[in-house]
Amino acid sequence: MARDDFTKRTKNQAYQRVAGRCSKCRATTSAPVGEVDFSNVGVGAHIHAASPGGPRYLATMTVEERRSFGNIIWLCQTCSTIIDRDPDAYSADTLKAWKTSAEARALLEQGKPLPDEKDIYRMAAMAMGNRTPGFYPEAIGNVHKSLVDQLESVDPRFTISTAYSGGNTTIMLGVKETVPFSIKIGPQSVDVWRKGLQASIDEGREATLPLDGVVFEGSKLFDVLHKDADLATITIMPAARPAVMKILAPQTEPAVFETINGQLTAGRKQIRFAGAGCGGLLDVEIIFTPTGSDGVHSVSNLTTNVRAWQGKEGASPPYLDAFINLLETILDSSASISFTLEVEGNQAASGNFHTPKHIEEINETLAFAFYVRRARNVLRYLRKSAPIDIFEPISTEDHRTLARASDIVEGKLSYQRSQVTALPEITVSCTVEEERNLMETVRGGGFSVLQQKEPASMVTIYGKQYEVPATTSYYSPVRLHVLSRNKRKKVVEFRLQIEMADNFTSQTSFDMQE
Repeated sequence: MARDDFTKRTKNQAYQRVAGRCSKCRATTSAPVGEVDFSNVGVGAHIHAASPGGPRYLATMTVEERRSFGNIIWLCQTCSTIIDRDPDAYSADTLKAWKTSAEARALLEQGKPLPDEKDIYRMAAMAMGNRTPGFYPEAIGNVHKSLVDQLESVDPRFTISTAYSGGNTTIMLGVKETVPFSIKIGPQSVDVWRKGLQASIDEGREATLPLDGVVFEGSKLFDVLHKDADLATITIMPAARPAVMKILAPQTEPAVFETINGQLTAGRKQIRFAGAGCGGLLDVEIIFTPTGSDGVHSVSNLTTNVRAWQGKEGASPPYLDAFINLLETILDSSASISFTLEVEGNQAASGNFHTPKHIEEINETLAFAFYVRRARNVLRYLRKSAPIDIFEPISTEDHRTLARASDIVEGKLSYQRSQVTALPEITVSCTVEEERNLMETVRGGGFSVLQQKEPASMVTIYGKQYEVPATTSYYSPVRLHVLSRNKRKKVVEFRLQIEMADNFTSQTSFDMQE
């Protein structure tokens, strides 16, 4: 060969490694012709010319180097002509960069569909804020990535991440190295910035601050975000470390009540743990303040949040039993509740929870939790579903009726003689025939089994009524005494006192549901 041309194998290798596309303009270089043939407009071009006098010829190269894969770039005929007409504008380094980029793109796109004309229309519509002809989920990530790349190119010392939720765009900045900067604050924002910075720097808290009259100096990135993005606020987030707090009550089983996942943040004057447990029903904050001489004073705050139940399934409220158990133990003056704080599996702190200040509020929360538990019991028994509504008013009578139905479901309406402190009394209505049978039982004077039936009734759960089955109660052995008798038209009403034997038991249950 007069020229140091490439072999067919080398050309095929270059073609295949860029998926048959031009390494510059990305045009497809092969297409079908007729029923079985194909045409190829691609060129295996030399980066350094194959012969003296050619573009980018390098005399120090050997013949094998000129014919090797390292010296070939796959281009369309148009781009091949352009680079050879102006070799000064298209250096060997430039062509090698094209080749590397084209191969990387081919690898990235392997197995993925390429965008068509409709995709282009969709992207253009999205960019202009218009509705697209179809759903295009890839555009979401593409837009975020494009924004991050653009911002990080302004100042590589920063790492950027973005989020969009509820109509608000959030741009989060991290640093790869120490970045000195200054802040100039206008008089209208001085007070709120002073308090916010104090909370962030001294106490390790987040601080969301307005940007009215505020100017940042030290990076062009601040100018871009402040001026071009027109941000409304900035949130200073202190560095945080994942931590786990375990609430302990040694007298209970198991001893670990709840595990709270949260974060530790540190300020100049305080170290703060904040986390949430019981599915959001419990917020925990512990503030550690050094007191000198290696001493530490801690203040703990446990805040309940029953809003976490709103809309949840009433037949299976999350964390209900654990939540009730915790509140009951907190209110028990004889109970001992402590905590341990762990970072990466190592204990970092420990302490005790003391008697809470807001006992009335905790009692109210516990009362509502009892209502939720009783509602759960009855809904499960009835095989019904209902969303929890924490805003629905609950009357005392509705709660009392629900509590009785729940006790029946749980088998709690069962008593022995030692549990009854006073002789019970009941009122019964009888027909003439039933009166005769009742009086025979009373005159007999012996102990017997008393059966009492009540019809189906209604209970109210989260503002909606449900029918519960009829009930049957058994009292045994008992002896009846008539306290009063009143005749009312076709029935006779008796007031009876129940005398119980020493081995007395009673049981109330719902009749079997069909």
